[in-house]
Amino acid sequence: MKDFKNICFDIIDLSVNVTPDIYINRNTITFTKKVLEDLGYPANVQYCISAETKVFAIRACKSNEAKSTPFSKPKAEQTSTLSSGNRNFIEAVRAIMPDTCDPKLRYKVTGCFDSDSRTIYFDMEEAVEDLFRAAKAE
Repeated sequence: MKDFKNICFDIIDLSVNVTPDIYINRNTITFTKKVLEDLGYPANVQYCISAETKVFAIRACKSNEAKSTPFSKPKAEQTSTLSSGNRNFIEAVRAIMPDTCDPKLRYKVTGCFDSDSRTIYFDMEEAVEDLFRAAKAE
């Protein structure tokens, strides 16, 4: 039998997703707390798009860098997910989603975090319909 008194446990944070996900809705894009945590709750980010490879990326940056956009509050103040309703941003991301994606539905894309560049990459071809907030059939 194991000596449980000598095991070092990590406490599970139930408020943070396991993977860095984004949700693309009709009028907003929502970033899970795992995205914020992986990026280090940055005050500013750069949104990046590759139309050729259909990849969206978000990179933590300083406020004086090109096309820097305000993003997160400090960790202690950012108590929930973060959403953006910027029309230009939403349309740019939707433009690289697969043609089979219905703009009226909600989609989830799981990102891949690169700690060296403090960037999370989202392959938009991996978007899956998310039924979390779908209307229930009667």
